[in-house]
Amino acid sequence: MPEFTVESFVQDMRSIAVAPDATRNLRTYMDKVFTNPTAIAATFEGSQPGDIILFEDDTVSVWRTSFEPGVSVPAHDHQLSAVIGVYRGQERNDFFEADPNGGVRRSGEVTLGVGDVLSIGPNAIHAVTCVSQEPCLGLHVYLGNLTEVERTLFDIDNRTSMPFDDANYNELMSADRF
Repeated sequence: MPEFTVESFVQDMRSIAVAPDATRNLRTYMDKVFTNPTAIAATFEGSQPGDIILFEDDTVSVWRTSFEPGVSVPAHDHQLSAVIGVYRGQERNDFFEADPNGGVRRSGEVTLGVGDVLSIGPNAIHAVTCVSQEPCLGLHVYLGNLTEVERTLFDIDNRTSMPFDDANYNELMSADRF
């Protein structure tokens, strides 16, 4: 695989998103890219903390994500197929299934370390916790415009759901809920 650059990665994601069998091809490409997580990390060395939208249009959203140690992102859906790759740290993805009362119940977990890749279907509900001593950094690619999709947040403690917006997200943020 050639040297990793943000520009070429984004261009490849844009091409994959509009081609046939985008979900499978996205996963195959991410598996190849994440065989060299050191090259990805070097590209983002010195980047600002927090999530960065590298590119977004109606076909694909490409994000550099950053989760601080011990912080859990509330349970949520994407309504889009996604592929996640980790290039620094370690994250635990807790998966949930919807229950008939509007809440969710835990159904499993997957822990990703450096170089690991995970595919998530459009109906998946998950929460993310950084379980390493250092921030967990990754690339998340969504097949669609993530910031324009109507999404849902789930309060697992109170068994309720709510629209995904900044106010609800910030209210549900807490350390090590799972």
